[in-house]
Order: sequence, then C-alpha cells, then structure tokens
Amino acid sequence: MFCIRSRPASRRSRTPRSLAALGAAAALVATAVTAAGSGSAPASAAEGPAAALTVRLDPSYQHPAFEGWGTALAWFANVTGGWPDAQRNALADALYGADGLGFTIARYNIGGGDSPETTPYMRPGAAVPGYWNRPGPEAPDWWDPNRADHWNPGADASQCWWLTAAKARGAKTFEAFSNSAPYFMTNSGLVSGAANGRQDNLRADQYDRFAAYLTGALQRAQSASGVTFDSVSPVNEPDTDYWHAGGRQEGSHWDPASQARMITTLRAALDAKGVKTPIAAMDETNPEKFRSDWESYAPEVRAAVGRLNTHTYGTNGRTGARDTAKGEAAPLWMSEVDTGGSAPQSFTDMSPALDLARHINDDIRELEPSAWVLWQAVEDYENMTPGHENSNWGLIQTDFTPENAATEPLRKNKKYWAMANYSRFVRPGARIVDTDDPQTLAAVRPGGDGVVVVPVATVNGTSAPVQRTSAPADTAQQWTFTKLSATDWSSTAAYRVTNAKTGKALAVSGGTLTFAAPGASTAQQWIRSTTGDGHHTLVNAASGTLLDVTGASTDDGAPVGVYRPTAGANQSWTFPVAAADTWKTLAFRHSSRCLDVSGAGSGDGAAVVQYGCNAGTNQQWSLRSTGNGYVNVVARHSGKCLDVSDVSTADGAVVLQYACNGGRNQEWAVRGTGDGYLTLTARHSAKCLGVDGAATTDGAAVVQRACDGTGAQQLRLG
Repeated sequence: MFCIRSRPASRRSRTPRSLAALGAAAALVATAVTAAGSGSAPASAAEGPAAALTVRLDPSYQHPAFEGWGTALAWFANVTGGWPDAQRNALADALYGADGLGFTIARYNIGGGDSPETTPYMRPGAAVPGYWNRPGPEAPDWWDPNRADHWNPGADASQCWWLTAAKARGAKTFEAFSNSAPYFMTNSGLVSGAANGRQDNLRADQYDRFAAYLTGALQRAQSASGVTFDSVSPVNEPDTDYWHAGGRQEGSHWDPASQARMITTLRAALDAKGVKTPIAAMDETNPEKFRSDWESYAPEVRAAVGRLNTHTYGTNGRTGARDTAKGEAAPLWMSEVDTGGSAPQSFTDMSPALDLARHINDDIRELEPSAWVLWQAVEDYENMTPGHENSNWGLIQTDFTPENAATEPLRKNKKYWAMANYSRFVRPGARIVDTDDPQTLAAVRPGGDGVVVVPVATVNGTSAPVQRTSAPADTAQQWTFTKLSATDWSSTAAYRVTNAKTGKALAVSGGTLTFAAPGASTAQQWIRSTTGDGHHTLVNAASGTLLDVTGASTDDGAPVGVYRPTAGANQSWTFPVAAADTWKTLAFRHSSRCLDVSGAGSGDGAAVVQYGCNAGTNQQWSLRSTGNGYVNVVARHSGKCLDVSDVSTADGAVVLQYACNGGRNQEWAVRGTGDGYLTLTARHSAKCLGVDGAATTDGAAVVQRACDGTGAQQLRLG
C-alpha cells in the first residue's frame, strides 16, 4: 500500500471537510482540485493551507490500461473548423496540444442532414452536414449508395479539419458516432426525431441503406481527414423519449430490438466492404439503461459489438455496467458527459470545476472505464449566458455566431483547469488503482514508472452544498425547521432551515444555494410541499426555485443547488428524526482502564488519557457515523470529538478532545479483532489509537502509533 500525505495545516487554519447535511442524504463539502504528478496546471483554487490528507493507494487492484481523455467534436467543430487559422489552431492547441489539455481521443459525429428545403431550426452548430448529395429533383428513395454522384465526400470539411488537427497534436484514438439517419430515411422527414418520442425514427425498410450510409461516410471521413477510426457507434442515447421532430439537435429513438437490428446490419455492411472497424454500442444516456439494453441483445448481437459505450448523464448503475463489461470481456468507455455545474455562468467560480472533478472521480471509481470522453469541450457562449441557459457547459466558451470569428474571445472557465489535472497527468497506458478516498484518483504511470495522484482537496473559506450518504447522528446532517408564523398552518407557510452544526440558514443568493446568518430575508424562507407520503419539496420564497440535487446525480458528494420545479425525485426530500447517541465506555485490553478526558475538562485541547473505569460521563463515548465508513468518537460530557493534535501523522502524536469539525484527524475506522475487541484507526494517518508506551497506570497519555496488534491498541466497547 502507498500512502500519500499533504502538508498538515495549523489547527487555527484547518477548514472542515464536511460542514452540513440535508435530510437523509445531503451535506456540505468545501473542495478544490489540486495539481498532480510532477507538474501542475495553473492555479485554480483559493489560496491557503489545506488540511492534512492521507490517501492509501492499493496497486493490487488495477483498472484496464487507460486509453485517454477526449471530447466529442460535433457542434463546436462544425462551427470553429471553418474559422481563421489562428483562432481554430488556438482552440486545437488548448484541447489537444501538449501545453493544453493533451487530449488523445476525438469522437467524430457523422451527420444525417435535413432536407435543403427545411427551414433551419437547430441550435448553432448542431446541423452537422450529411455526406449525401442530391444532384437533381428528389424522388422516392432517390439515394443510391452505389452512385458516386449521390455522395458528397467534402461535405464535412470543418469537423474533418478538427480530426486532422487533433491527430497532428498527438491524438491516437478516433471514434465515429451517429445521432440520426439522413432525413430521407426517417419517419418524420427530420433528423431531430419522430413526432412521438417513443417511436423509432428510422423507417423499417431503411436499415440496409442506413448501414450503407454509415459505412460510406466512415470511409469518406477517413479519406478527408487522414485518420483511421478505431470504432463506429451507430445509435446514440437510443431508448429515450426526448428525441422529437423539431428539436434543436439530431437524435433518434431506437427500441432495444431496433438497436440490435442496426448493430448486426451495420456489421454486415462493414464486412461486405472489407471495413474491419469495430462497432461500439450503445451510447445509452446512463449505465442503468445501458445494462437494460444490453441484456435484451441476443448472443449474435453482442458478438457484433467490439466495445461497450455508456454515458453518465444519469449515474445509477455504474457498477452494473462495469461488471457487464467484465463478464463480456469487452472494453468499456464512458463516452459522453458534461456538467453545467451548480452555479450560474461564471469564469471564476470554482464550484462547476469541483462538480466536474467529483463526476470524473465517481465515473472512474465505479465504472472503471478505459477512456473518459467529454461532450463538446467548447460550448456556445451566448447559449450559456443568463438570458439563455445561464450555465457552465463546456471547458471553453466562445460565441458560435460571432460578428468576427478572428477576434472572438476563447473563454476558459475553471472546469478547463480541473480537467487539466486529469488529462495532463493520467496518460494513455496508465492504470488507475484503488484508493481509500472516493475523491482521490490515483494511477500507476505507463510502464510502472511512479504514480499520479489527483485529490479533490479542501480549500479554506469555501463551501458548497452537496449530498452525502445518510449519517443521522452527525450534526452536519441535522437541521431545524422553524415556522416563521406561529399561526400560519397553510400549505404556503414559510420556514427557516438552519443547520445544527454551523447555525447557518439555507438561502438563495444570485440564483445559487448558499448559507447565511439567520434573518428575516425571503431568500432564506422555504415553503414545504407534500402529498402526505413522507416526501417533501422545498420552494424558496424569493426565487421560486426548488432544493435540487444537480443533474439528478446519485453520487456521494454530488452538488445540491436550486432549480425550477421538475417533479423529479432529485427534488424530493424526507425528514427523518436524527438518531440518538448510544453512550458506552471504551476500555483498553492491556490495562482494563477506560478512555477518559482528563479532569472531565470540557475545553478544546483537553487531554485524553486512560483512567480507572468509574462511569463518569467523561468516560462515555458515542461512535457517530460520518456516513463514509468512518466514525467520530464523541465525548458525552463535552460533545467534542477525539482528535489527533495538529493533524499530525507522526508516531506518538497526542490525542485530545476538540470541537467536532469534519477533519479527517477526527475520523476513525472501527475494526474488530475477532475476539470481542476493536481498534480505532485515524483516517488521516492510518495509525492506531493506543496508550503511550503500553503503560498500565492511571493518567497515561493516549496517542496514535503505527498499528501493531498489541493490547494497548485494542479496546472493548462496554
């Protein structure tokens, strides 16, 4: 096992990692990405010392060799690939250059293309041109894949420029994917979907022609760009209901049987042309739906698939997709996702970067993909402004309809630098390894030459609401609802929601969920709605927005913000009563003496010793779950936590009591010995609680030391 330690901060400057929690499953965390490896990306976090963090690496569990990081090209490439050389090269350098993100994967969108007679209706960049050519008046089923004049090999010069540019900067892996068949093969006559979102849009008699189209487009894109595609994906987010005729992007519903038919038809078409490119499938919107689709495929369909692709816009079922891939002995990609973040459009706010970093960490840890690919890394600035989506999609934002493309700003947000901490250091050929911290990613470098560690670490003075695994006894997850009018019993009565640990009230400021000193402002007034089934929504009185888990994420640490009403489960909360503490003594095995706060002191820094057991409240302790596999050890007489002084990682560091603050030097792993005793291991140092020098006398100091299995480090919970 490897241990990675950061520099300890002084006690006065420590910032709690977990500050508060909501309902049964939400908490606050203050985190930021720090640089990894032997170099670092430009600073993107607040200044100040970080709390000590010990992370244990387990190279005995290694993920598949990593293929790399990348982005879909699609809309931004369709726009910027035709910009002036200086501008488009600056963008390519920022994404694929050695001094940029160093991406090595590009996903190329084979456009379907609407009829020339259709009035344009898609968002900027989304009308990706198709490779077909209509040389004369349209007739039924006019397109013939065997006629050269029915193809336009130069149709997609902008995206092809990007393929060439990515390859020139070191990209090694290329995938082609399709969102829709050309308009003349669809039921609706549009590439945006069928009139009914649950209806397939490819006509039942067009499978062979669409397979021929994908095969020919693949070959022509390769010829135009000079790249060789490593895979082709024929369907995208197929078994969903949000592709509708007239929508602002290409898309098509495919029920699972239709997916299977398309996969085998495309495989036959590729083979007939001598094209060995593997098929990737099925680029479903979330791992749970991916697994459901896959389980419906017959063996011959599965055999036609060379790689499994899933998106993680929804996060349920990641481990199921992981194990499906292992069972099939097939590589697995996380092939598309992005996060707008929990804050309005901003180029200085760290919270969108932290949201992205947490999503990457959770994807890698739970899914074990061999590649991680962003949705378009360059987003339309105008669409992200407060007058439109007011969000933070993309790593770089630029106007897709600029007055002058040559001078249009290329605006990097904090997500860009968060991404750099992964893509610059975890390189193709690296192997991700297990860590004991869910928000630290670690990898053995290619060839075993050292390790890279990317932690999402604490930053002083910042906080953002997130959801956490339920730990009802933790004051960070305890809230007081104060009705602001003693006589208002209506369904629109207003409440103030105050955290038990911080004393701060939930509030909305500038469209963002935050915390404030309790006051009378409507920004911190919440209206409770319920149908009486134990579930509730909370409507902010000032903004009309609801308390909401961003992106309906199920991740531990996912951001909590506010959003318009959607009736989604991510806006539904339960309010369980906090679990009562169970107070017990902890007696050392070697001396039969009890863990004791010396002199029953109630102040911070009071010494913790062993002393003859006497039933005093200063010898009674509660093991409060922190919700992450660790506990706080809380003294009954003072309500304060067992704490390793100064966040020290040294042998012999003194253990004392201190106000509970969420620090890792107050979190302990409880491990049974198998014969009725337990040990307490400090999370930050991986060292055991024990009596100094194995003394048996009253008043002997309690310290941390390397775990040695002796009775001086074993306790009985009485």
